[in-house]
Amino acid sequence: MNPDHARIRVEHLREKSDFPFAPLEGVGPNLAGWGVIETSLLLPESVAIMVGPSACLRHSAFMAHARGFTERFHMLCVSELDMTMGNHLSKVERGIADILARRDEKVAFLIVGCPDYILGTDFTGVINRLEASTGKRIILGAMAPITIGLKESPFTSAYTSFYEFLKHEHRQLNENRLNLLGTFMPLSESGEFYRILANAGLDDVVQIPLCPDLDTFARMAHGRASVVLHPLANGLSGKLEREMGIPTCFAPTAYGFSSIREQYERIGQAAGRTLDVAVVEQEARKAAAPLLASLRGRSTAVGCSINGSPFELALFLVENGVNVDALFARGTIKPYEWDLIAKLGAAKPDIQVYNASHPALCGQTAPFDHVEIAYGVDAGMFCANAANVPLSRYQEQKYGYEATIWMLEQTRDAMAHPVSNYDWIYAHDFLI
Repeated sequence: MNPDHARIRVEHLREKSDFPFAPLEGVGPNLAGWGVIETSLLLPESVAIMVGPSACLRHSAFMAHARGFTERFHMLCVSELDMTMGNHLSKVERGIADILARRDEKVAFLIVGCPDYILGTDFTGVINRLEASTGKRIILGAMAPITIGLKESPFTSAYTSFYEFLKHEHRQLNENRLNLLGTFMPLSESGEFYRILANAGLDDVVQIPLCPDLDTFARMAHGRASVVLHPLANGLSGKLEREMGIPTCFAPTAYGFSSIREQYERIGQAAGRTLDVAVVEQEARKAAAPLLASLRGRSTAVGCSINGSPFELALFLVENGVNVDALFARGTIKPYEWDLIAKLGAAKPDIQVYNASHPALCGQTAPFDHVEIAYGVDAGMFCANAANVPLSRYQEQKYGYEATIWMLEQTRDAMAHPVSNYDWIYAHDFLI
């Protein structure tokens, strides 16, 4: 395998077809997380029940323990033969009825795997009967790796399904309320984001991970606007805008000062308020200056498993004199990232962009032995000699200028006290 087949100079990356294509992808180190289950269980008062063969459930058993979800997660093991013949439906119905009879949650996510997804198994009758007999809401989802790269992933669908619990709410506009969508680990209520909003009179922020029950979650129906931090929430925010008239804006986590300022402007426009960030930005620039100075000339790589866009972080680093050599990405480049790629190509055209899931890259570390700093667990896997800065969504979450300073401080600490990528992964359950 030649790793050169897995890369392209960023100046030549202009559209999706330019990205190094692999007809059979490897399981790249960027594929951390537990998508559909993790997303479903964000909804308060919910339980997830996964149905599938033992080989598929084994993976989820490990993840349930790693993520601490064993109290709200059940598995129903069915045979491949029964699934193929459709004989598992009655077993699934009895199993879910038995589980729900012993649970207080109001919502159950029925999660199927690739076999049912490929076969197109119809669970409509099962769900209708279970909802009638239990009085609880049953939502069908799929944890199907085969769907990776489709226009709407299963975990985006799971997040969008939360709308079913908001659409019946009678909307009463709360002028001071803002919905924050797309967070797994919640933003701190004492952080920059809340302070800037509160100064503009937006002192009631609702984010799903902090909702203790469905009644609290339902308060989103009365928000004056929605702010989306991760693309998985665009489906839900779109429904809220179309069906309930709640304005939305996409303002993902970023690290560049100009990007952050633009995002706060978009949030202010959506909410109909002026957000004053001048002082906060000035203080952040002052705090960042010595931290950035210590990175200049350092060989750096950026991976796509970071919280945010690798292209946006790379552009910020390049604009501040940091030497970005390599960038690890996947073919599912998001629409808003193409402008960032064009700017990055103009600023430093020789950056090599690698397909992190390309089989030609599996086990390849020698080409990256010179890299000193690696952002993202995936970049850390390839850059074995680098100081690792995970910037994972499973760490504490920051937003705005606060995120930039946190990223730079994490970098300083990683350089002063390097931690192996192996230790990062197993200490924080970043991968299985």
